[in-house]
Amino acid sequence: MKENLYIKNMVCDRCVFSVNRVLDDLEIRYKFISLGEYRANIKNNTVLNQLKSELEKLGFDLIGDKKKIISSKIKSILIDVLSNNIVENDSISSILLKNFNYSYNHLSKVFKSSENISIEKYFLKLKIEKIKEYLSYDELSIKEISYKLNYNSVSHLSNHFKKVTGFSPSTYKKNKFKRSGLNIND
Repeated sequence: MKENLYIKNMVCDRCVFSVNRVLDDLEIRYKFISLGEYRANIKNNTVLNQLKSELEKLGFDLIGDKKKIISSKIKSILIDVLSNNIVENDSISSILLKNFNYSYNHLSKVFKSSENISIEKYFLKLKIEKIKEYLSYDELSIKEISYKLNYNSVSHLSNHFKKVTGFSPSTYKKNKFKRSGLNIND
């Protein structure tokens, strides 16, 4: 029986690799469609239950509820937007509308009811995590990070970051290196 599988908690290429390995180990024929979505040929319910069990061991879940599927797709798209620097070209609503046959209002309601957070707040949380990632790499200036993540200015990024983390980006960066034992002045 062929079916689309929707897998919760997939956020990166390593997740894809892990899920692919599980599918290979269980000898399930599949086609990767997008982050969190596969088309698979599941032989029977026993194999499906084995798949669920193996995915759970890795921190993934199969999603059956339509609202959860939509929410998971929204999350995958937003993660992809940040990973591929698509932010500067389009608004989040227009990007989501290109991927769904629903109004943005409907998507917002579904996401909020499923995840207990608005799409906008979720996206801002993702941006904060991306800022932390860039700061830990120490390859880009705060100005470059603000440009890359489509902030209006460095102060906009800094204010947003401080509101969420309690630290300015530069203080966060210094504390991060201090905790790791590295001296950023070396």
